[in-house]
Amino acid sequence: MLMRKTVLYYIKLPFRDLRSLEISEYIVLALAAILLPFDWQLSLWILPLLLVNTLARIVSERRIGNPSLSKTSRWALWLMVAYFLYQFVSMLYTSNKEEGWDMLVRRLPILAYTLCALAVNTAYLNRNRLRTLMYAFTASLVVKFFVRFVIMLTVNHKFFICSLFDPVHHTYMAMYLMLALGFLYSEWFYHRKEMSKGMLWVLFVVALILVYYLFLVNSRTGTAGLIALVLAVVAHWTFRLKQWKQGICLFIVALVVGTGIHFALPECGRRLTQTFSEMREGDTSDARYLIFESSMKAIGENGAFGVGIGDKSEVLAEKYEETGNEHAVDAQYNSHNIYLDAMLTTGIPGLVLLLAVLVVPAFMAWRRRDFIVMSLLFTFAFSGLFEALLNRQMGIVFLGLFWMVMMSCGEEEVLSVENPTNKGRQS
Repeated sequence: MLMRKTVLYYIKLPFRDLRSLEISEYIVLALAAILLPFDWQLSLWILPLLLVNTLARIVSERRIGNPSLSKTSRWALWLMVAYFLYQFVSMLYTSNKEEGWDMLVRRLPILAYTLCALAVNTAYLNRNRLRTLMYAFTASLVVKFFVRFVIMLTVNHKFFICSLFDPVHHTYMAMYLMLALGFLYSEWFYHRKEMSKGMLWVLFVVALILVYYLFLVNSRTGTAGLIALVLAVVAHWTFRLKQWKQGICLFIVALVVGTGIHFALPECGRRLTQTFSEMREGDTSDARYLIFESSMKAIGENGAFGVGIGDKSEVLAEKYEETGNEHAVDAQYNSHNIYLDAMLTTGIPGLVLLLAVLVVPAFMAWRRRDFIVMSLLFTFAFSGLFEALLNRQMGIVFLGLFWMVMMSCGEEEVLSVENPTNKGRQS
């Protein structure tokens, strides 16, 4: 009989059979995951502790390197290092050195997390410990929801959650929520047979809370991303698993929940529906469209290698002035698209490296049927269509932390419903 996992079990599990420096490293990663939804700066301040712990492990173990990494994970991590280093190379031909160095320093957490994953053995970071970190991250999101919901009721401001006094921008909060929802689906899909009915109901209620929170965040990226996630899940059950009844049931449940929240909070989906209406009617006055148009012009005029990491703001400002978008000039808007930002900054080589960073681990996740890694990649790649995520540290810290954790997970097994943590063939 399968052992029924409890919350207490997952609290005790991570620290079994670990060395002292592995325990401290895991605690630091857990703290970073817990603090991130509340304030990315708090999570960033944890990073020096991780660096000190990594140096202590190197000295203690008298070696540098991570033999537990799979070939795919190693490639993915080194591609991330190459992506960062190529931005450093772009400093050679950028004019505004001050802004260039500022942007490079801002993106240092990604390089730091990646090098930590490459420097020390992370064999202890197995599948269950990864799941525990994700549970901590998800629980933190739920706690933040209730804290802000109580404050919202106290000040009687209907949209307090999405607008006031939150250090995390609504697009990035939506990204955090989408990752947590993808994780909950992974838990239900692979571990539902070993969970009690009470635990399954807890997962369902938590998922409803996170969906409700995502609607309250009022992010077009989040709403569109949630729709895409639901369609992906339905397609997975309907076409991949050939289980039509379950797929239809999931679609109906999602439709009922989404419709209920839409009628309860009609203003939360108005931004997305308004955007679709403007696109259908050919309205080119939307700010996002004007930013996209200016970014494409700037890319087309600056060759195959971009303008360098320091000059992109000035080049975009010139294009905004040409189109009469004074608000974008005053607000110093970036391209609001990670792919356009990479192309404008570092040209074709930078875009190829960025795509490689996303595609290589995607093959690994697809081969392993790893929905947690898939959720991270989908969330980041999809959100990157609407935001230059690596221009703000709330996106940089998010990617760096979970990139390190998920790529460091040394297991390369193919997951299955029957045995979700089996030690299958290595690749």
